[in-house]
Parts: sequence; structure tokens; C-alpha cells
Amino acid sequence: MRKMQIIGEDMHIMNPLMYKAVRDRNEREIVHIAKRQLKAGAQSLDINLGQSRELGRLTPWLVETIQAEIAVPLFLSSHVLHQQRALEVHKGRPTINAVTASPEELTKAMEVVRFFDADLVVLLVSSTLTPVDVDGRLRLAVQVMENAEKIGLGLERIYLDPLLTMRPDPVVRELNGGLPDIDTVLESIQMIGELSAHQVKTIVGLSNSSVCLLPGQRSALHCRLLPMLYEAGLDAVIMNCRDSALLKIAENPLEMWQNAA
Repeated sequence: MRKMQIIGEDMHIMNPLMYKAVRDRNEREIVHIAKRQLKAGAQSLDINLGQSRELGRLTPWLVETIQAEIAVPLFLSSHVLHQQRALEVHKGRPTINAVTASPEELTKAMEVVRFFDADLVVLLVSSTLTPVDVDGRLRLAVQVMENAEKIGLGLERIYLDPLLTMRPDPVVRELNGGLPDIDTVLESIQMIGELSAHQVKTIVGLSNSSVCLLPGQRSALHCRLLPMLYEAGLDAVIMNCRDSALLKIAENPLEMWQNAA
């Protein structure tokens, strides 16, 4: 059975425990947060210290702190394109996360990715297009693939993120309570697989789908969405690995999908 790559989301500066550990330079707590996610079932960890330059400078230290104790591949936020020390010290193949499909930014990112033998997550949004439909996402996906071919970067090194977020239109947001247009995302994932002959991988940040909900409601939505995303062809998910119900689905989504059908 096809397996999804599970990426732990806890090493984000928005996690109060992570913020405190980074602020205090508490290496023991940082390693604890990392190990807890891996023990739960994560195969990779997403590292995001936000947009602050001061915190961003700590990314190389954070990479070294984690990988000194654990052999785990890391997803590093896109600011490492400008602070490349984190890529230099990373053991194994890193992944640069959340680069937009804007042509200039994308070209620079792909050149860095090729140089460091990394992978790349591209958000299907650009400076000129914030797509709300399948066609818009596919246009950007094609542009990303064409750009990779020009740079000489293999499609298997790319993840495309169709953005599992609420739609920007305030009228639509009011009607659907801020929840994402899941049908559009599902079709986009399926079509990206077909367009790339399943060379390009697809990825979503699952928690982005539920930012409008109360904490007690978020898990239920995630548990309903993940089997549908898997059935559409999703390859990787950034998620809350402390949610045991969600993790059970992530590890065996096909069975959960069939039981729900």
C-alpha cells in the first residue's frame, strides 16, 4: 500500500513550548520535542522559526542540535535561501519549505536546491496569481515543472502544495465558515499527479485547514480530510503527530477511507 510521508509540525515558533525552548536555548527540550514526534510516527520534522531575522539566525544551531542526537531529515523554512549555513550543516538531504511559484523567487530557490542537493516545497501561489480554482493551481504547477526542466532539477525533487487554506473571497468565506474548498484541493492533487506522471510529489499542511475552528473541533476535521486527501493521491502531510486518532489514520489511510465509504 502506498504510504504517505508524515512530517511533524511541532517545531514551529507558534508552538509555545518550541518558542520557549528556542528563546532559552534549551537544547534538551528541543531534542525532547523532536523525539516525541518521531516516537509518535513522524518520519521528518518541519522547522520554522518564523520571519524574524533574529530567530532565523538560530536555524543552523537548531539543525545541529537536533541532528547531533537524531538522524532525521528536516524541512527548513524558505529563509534558509538567504541564510544558507543551515543547509551547509544539515546531515542528509534537506527540504526547503514554502517557496512561492513567483518566477524570480522560484528560479533562485531551484538553483540553491540543486547546489545543496536538496528537495523543494513550492506553494501554488505567486506574486501575480492567487488561484481559487483548479485551473489556476494547474497553471502554476506547469510553470514550476517547466522551470525545473530549464534549471536541470529533477521533478522527483519537488513537492507542490495546493494550499489547503480558506479562500480569500470574503463572501465565500462567510458562506463556508472559513473552511477550505476541499473539492478544489482534491482535484488539484489528482491532476498534478497525472500531469507529472506522478514524478512531482504533493504535500499539504493539514492544520492550515482548520485555523477558523475551536481547538476541540480541529482534530475531527483533520481526521475526515486526511483519507480524502490520500485517496486523491497526496504524498506527504505536515501534521500534528500528538493527535493519536489522526496519526492512526495517517499510518493506514486506505483502511480508514474504505471503512468510511
